[in-house]
Amino acid sequence: MSRIIGTISGCVITEENGRVYFTADADIDADGANGQNGKPVAYRTDDTGSEKLSNGGMKIVKGKVICATDDARDIAIQAEDDEPKVFPGGMIASMTWYHYPGKLLTDPEAYVDAETVPYIVVPPLIIQRTIGVVCGCLARATYRGKFVDCVVADRGGGDKIGELSIAAARALGIPSSPRDGGIDEAEVLYELWPGVAAPGFELQPA
Repeated sequence: MSRIIGTISGCVITEENGRVYFTADADIDADGANGQNGKPVAYRTDDTGSEKLSNGGMKIVKGKVICATDDARDIAIQAEDDEPKVFPGGMIASMTWYHYPGKLLTDPEAYVDAETVPYIVVPPLIIQRTIGVVCGCLARATYRGKFVDCVVADRGGGDKIGELSIAAARALGIPSSPRDGGIDEAEVLYELWPGVAAPGFELQPA
């Protein structure tokens, strides 16, 4: 039996027999890419990271990176002055909704690396209206006959849907640059199984 959970930007989200699915475009999420695996860092103090500081709600003022929007405080690890903390090499460490158990939330390695881990991002609507834990659950993204198994590792804004990690986009053959990649056409099928943990992850209740 299926039911419609809701609609975001014309995208219908459906739940059927424990599976939630929708078809949308693909934006690229770089969050959690903190150089854990020797890969590029998402955000840097000189704005040369794989992602623009502005896309993370940050900006440079008098040589210092600060939060330009409140959303940035949900993206970047904060220092004692409530502004983005600068790590060695000029890195601004970004966070994902999922964090690895046993690691401090101030540790850049506590978060899921967008460069090497295929993950998808879900809007609050799915988290609020589905049965079963969403964070850490099994997911899949399919594009033009290719698919990649993923984990739900991040959450987005209320009016945004259709986003996946750099690694997931790369696996599907979608342009994977957070700065200018992704696709505008609603051609990606997103599926997730709330309550079913992705391999190597555990479910984390919201």
